[in-house]
Amino acid sequence: MLTIKQIQAFYWVSRLGTLSKAADKLHITQSAATKRLKEVENAARLPLFENDGRKNRLTQKGKELVKESENILSLVDELDMLKGSSKLPARTLHVGLTELSAQTWFPDFIMLLKERYPSTTVRPEVESSMPIYQMLKEGKLDFAFLPDLHPEEGLAKIAIGSVPFAWFAAPGVFKRNQIYALKDLSEQTVIEQNANSIITEICSQLWEIEGVQPVRIHGGNNVNALAGLISAGMGISCLPKQMLQREIGMGKLQLVDTIPAAPEVTYHCFFHRQLHSALGFTITDIARQAYSRASANSFDPNLTKT
Repeated sequence: MLTIKQIQAFYWVSRLGTLSKAADKLHITQSAATKRLKEVENAARLPLFENDGRKNRLTQKGKELVKESENILSLVDELDMLKGSSKLPARTLHVGLTELSAQTWFPDFIMLLKERYPSTTVRPEVESSMPIYQMLKEGKLDFAFLPDLHPEEGLAKIAIGSVPFAWFAAPGVFKRNQIYALKDLSEQTVIEQNANSIITEICSQLWEIEGVQPVRIHGGNNVNALAGLISAGMGISCLPKQMLQREIGMGKLQLVDTIPAAPEVTYHCFFHRQLHSALGFTITDIARQAYSRASANSFDPNLTKT
C-alpha cells in the first residue's frame, strides 16, 4: 500500500516536471524524492511516464493515477481540517502576497490564523503579482493573495476584498475641491510601480483609452517611497488610499478626484483546487475577516475630502 509521502512525491513530480522541483516543494532531498517515485512506479506495475526522459509527459496510467492522487491528497486535507484546530498537525504554509497586502491587512491575517490554528506557521513571499502567480503555478506556494488574474485550470480564485486607489499629487499642483478629467493629469510626470504591477497595467489601459501618453517613470514598488517622490514634486501616482491616510492628514499629499475615477483592485485568494480545497476556503474566510478588520481600523473617509 502506498503512503501519503509516496503519493505526494509522484503528484508533484508529475505536476512540476522534474524530481528536483518536486524535492524542493516537499522539502526533501532529490534522492528521497527519487526513491519515493520509484516505489510508486513499482506498485503501479505499469509505466507512469512516457519514456523520453521527461517527467511531465504521463502515460494513460499515469494520468489516471494523478487524478486519484489529487482526490486522496484533497481528502487528507479535509480530514486534517475536521480534526479541529487543537488537533491539527504542525504545518507550514507558504503564502505569496504583494507589498500592499503585506503592509495593510496581512498582520491581522497572521493573528487570526494563529488564534484558530496555533500549530500553523506561515512563510510569506512578498513580490509583485506575476512572480507570485508563477511561484504558485510551480507549486512553490500553497496560497497567493493577488489582484484579479485569470487562473489556469486547477487553480481556485475566491475574492477577499477591494482596495480603492486614488491619484495623488504634491499639495498645490492641483486646485482643491475640483474634479479633473484624467487627461488633465497627463501634463504631469506619472510615477509608476514596475511593469509587473497590476495597477501599472490598469493605468496604462486608462491612458490609452483617454488617448494621451504622459511621461511615465518607474519609482519602484514601495508605496512609502513613491509617496516621498510625489511629496517632493517629482510627479503624480495612482496609489492605495488606505495606506496614505496619514500623509493626506498631514498635508504632505493631495488626493486628486478625476473622471474617470481611479480604479479599485479586487484581491483574491488563489490556491490549487484539488490539493487545498478545504483549507483554501478556511484561509479565504480568515483573509476576509483580516481585510475587514484592517479596513475598519485604518480607513477614515473624512481624511480623503481635500
